[in-house]
Amino acid sequence: MRNNALDSFFSAIAPIVSSKRFAVIFISVFSIGLILYCLTTNPIRQGDGYEYALILQSFFNHFSPDIREADITSLMKIVETQPSSYDVKVLQGTLEALRNGENEIYLGILKSSQGEYFGYHFWLYPLINLPAKAFLAVFGLNELKAFQLTNGILISLTLVYVLLFSRQSPFVRCAIALLYLAGCVFFYLRWPHPEVFIAASILISGCAFIDQRIYVAAIAATLATLQNPSVVFLLASILLFFIVQNFKSHILKEPLEFLKKHIWLALIAALSLFPYVFYYYHYQIPNLIAKRGFVNPSLISWERFTSTVFDLNQGLIVGFPGLMIGVFTILIYRLILVLFKKKQPAFNQNDILLIAFFLMLQPTLAQTNWNHGQEIFSRYAFWSAMALIVWVAANMKDLKGLLKYSLLPFMLILQLFPNELFFNRPWDGHYLKMKSQAAWVLSNFSTWYNPEPEIFAERVREYERFGEAIAPNQIDSPFIYFDTTGNIKKILVYQDFVKQTEERLCGVNGKLISSNPQDSMEKLLANISFNRQGWGYLNGNFRCAIPLSINFGENGNFPNFTRKGWGKPEGNGSLIKSQEAVFILPIDTQKLDNVRLLAKIENLSLDQNAPTDLEIIVNNRPVTQWTLNMSNQITEYEVVIPQKILNSRPLVSVSFRVVGASKKLDQSLQLKVISVKIEPLLF
Repeated sequence: MRNNALDSFFSAIAPIVSSKRFAVIFISVFSIGLILYCLTTNPIRQGDGYEYALILQSFFNHFSPDIREADITSLMKIVETQPSSYDVKVLQGTLEALRNGENEIYLGILKSSQGEYFGYHFWLYPLINLPAKAFLAVFGLNELKAFQLTNGILISLTLVYVLLFSRQSPFVRCAIALLYLAGCVFFYLRWPHPEVFIAASILISGCAFIDQRIYVAAIAATLATLQNPSVVFLLASILLFFIVQNFKSHILKEPLEFLKKHIWLALIAALSLFPYVFYYYHYQIPNLIAKRGFVNPSLISWERFTSTVFDLNQGLIVGFPGLMIGVFTILIYRLILVLFKKKQPAFNQNDILLIAFFLMLQPTLAQTNWNHGQEIFSRYAFWSAMALIVWVAANMKDLKGLLKYSLLPFMLILQLFPNELFFNRPWDGHYLKMKSQAAWVLSNFSTWYNPEPEIFAERVREYERFGEAIAPNQIDSPFIYFDTTGNIKKILVYQDFVKQTEERLCGVNGKLISSNPQDSMEKLLANISFNRQGWGYLNGNFRCAIPLSINFGENGNFPNFTRKGWGKPEGNGSLIKSQEAVFILPIDTQKLDNVRLLAKIENLSLDQNAPTDLEIIVNNRPVTQWTLNMSNQITEYEVVIPQKILNSRPLVSVSFRVVGASKKLDQSLQLKVISVKIEPLLF
């Protein structure tokens, strides 16, 4: 009875939802709202934004993708006069490098053999943004909004195809549109990046494929390959299926007639090679990104694939939990039908999209910068997931009973979580911050989550030191994760330095203490399992024994302990960059009496009248105040920290607060911390 009632209800509303008039009204209202949002919201600079903005400016100025001096100066004027997160200083440095004839004037903008400058990403996406930029220029609006305006239009055009031109049932069309909108398409709306373009192309290609519109599917997939070569696997999967489908009926019987009839399909697919031809002509290299070392095929592995899908910080499951539930539900449902009820073939045309999803991700696994810039989750997982959206929707029509009508609402409800994170807590989605779910697992079940080393290393320190190089750097080993109680729950160790782990972490002659007295550190370190890059994890509950020494110089152990307010190490120490510089002490305070803190500080201030008093705050309680020596010599200062202050918080926090200074220190005030040591009072 329940199923009959549901069928009757959906049958009643289906004509309304599926009508062209309803779709036109919905798309029109949605598009107007989206375009108004794009026109009234300030643009942001993310990822390779400077490169794409300069290429777009070059098309606007002289309709060619080579970047010239006038293009940089034009963009500088726009950045100077219009609100955005672009920095004119970056463009000034780019302009100076171009005038000096340097081979690389900005990351990814390289001089060709003819002396021209092109970006190492193909120029199709900037070209697509040209009409929007021209529109904004004519009406005197912020031309940097061209990317978000174009992205908004692409989202609307995708809905136009899905809701107005797709041949699928109303249920499937609505499912694709709702998953597309409630998923994560808005995450990358404002990015000056091709993610929305690639996602739109893949979604349209997938819809056209299940619609049996092979030419439309091939054209859309080819457009995406021009901006990201990985999508060639979607194109190849579509073409291969088409060939197999027609092999016996047409190719074997009339091969020449088949070739003649579908020669245009081959020419469309051949366009995917155009970027390689373009770069070979200008650089004698088919792919600048590969040549520059930003991809390394040896990094492709099953571990990286599972990281793309399941990683708790940037995996597909973070940004698209509803879609993941849908995929696994349908896989289990179909498996039951095939194995037990013998009612369904093990493979159908829709499954080509599932295969294409897997194949498209493989080249992305070779990127050396694994913990890359993103919104909530990996941008590569974002656009590749469009194939899964179509696959899930196409399979949902075959579901029976309550599952058919409950799965989609449940998937959409799950999508509220990443959307809430994006719209209400955007900083929590940053690629240098450990996400709350990952932090909870690390704090409570650290053995359950072993992320790729770069993800762990850069997020625990909230700093990307090595940019596009394969990270983390071996010299920075070990990396640690603290829980809120002050315990070191997880340690990332490099194999060659495993025997030096305690000293590298806790300082000269430093020792780690496990909460389990029966655990021998020598045995625990000896049993670490290392990956093929030489990285391994140590799990448990650890703290540093005292004496604990922290070295703030280059290659020192300070990055594991410092928080806000510190600059990069310069020689033998690190400068205090703001009014308050904070570090933490992973020591066991329960068995400690009063301790002594010794700090070596060098006052390099140029102004003799600059603030020279440094207040020492432990666990948010003032302990003492030092008047710093102005002799430009390294001086050791001392303070006793009472036991009651140490025990007031499980994770000991120490702040060096410059008395009388503003939040951001003036250039004339330079205080360099060389080292800090914690030792028993009677040491």
